[in-house]
Amino acid sequence: MELYLRGKLQNVFRTKDFTSKEDGRVTKGKYQLQFMEELEGAEGVQLVIHKVSIPDILATQYLKQRGEDVELKVKPIVNGGKISFYGVA
Repeated sequence: MELYLRGKLQNVFRTKDFTSKEDGRVTKGKYQLQFMEELEGAEGVQLVIHKVSIPDILATQYLKQRGEDVELKVKPIVNGGKISFYGVA
């Protein structure tokens, strides 16, 4: 089964580089896509921002698509009972 996320791409950015506590190696930050969702509730409309990490190989493709509707192949990950997604090539 393949999963895809679809939505209007708000932003593409690279997270900060980080240093591993185990061996002290510096790792480049991952690219992330940012989507905005409007949720309607009893108290009105709430804007929720979703961030999805993507492989570097996909970054250049999405840099040109800000503000457009895009589709991204993803895999789910469960952490602490919360489901999030990461992009796959």
